[in-house]
Amino acid sequence: MKSSLYPAQELRRRALAWALKLKVNPRVVRVQAMRRKWGSCSSAGTVTLASDLFDQESRFQDYVIVHELLHLRLPNHGRMFKALMSAHVPGWREMEVQSRFGAAWRR
Repeated sequence: MKSSLYPAQELRRRALAWALKLKVNPRVVRVQAMRRKWGSCSSAGTVTLASDLFDQESRFQDYVIVHELLHLRLPNHGRMFKALMSAHVPGWREMEVQSRFGAAWRR
């Protein structure tokens, strides 16, 4: 996967595949430089992924993508959000720690 000539398109494709699986419909999936986090989801339905997410392991990419897409269904990190994360990305809590450390020192 890392050999793709168009990493932004590959991340977008991956996010849209997950959107189908999660039964959500993002208005837009953007890939752009982000300084402090791996992804975000706006209340208007725009999911933004950090462009350097492509350099991370595919499991971590899935964690970030699923996390942001689930916000289209659940705006907070409550019990249902965590249950859905566990169902779709087993071991996501360890990746959450990685994401927090990574956001602080990766740039």
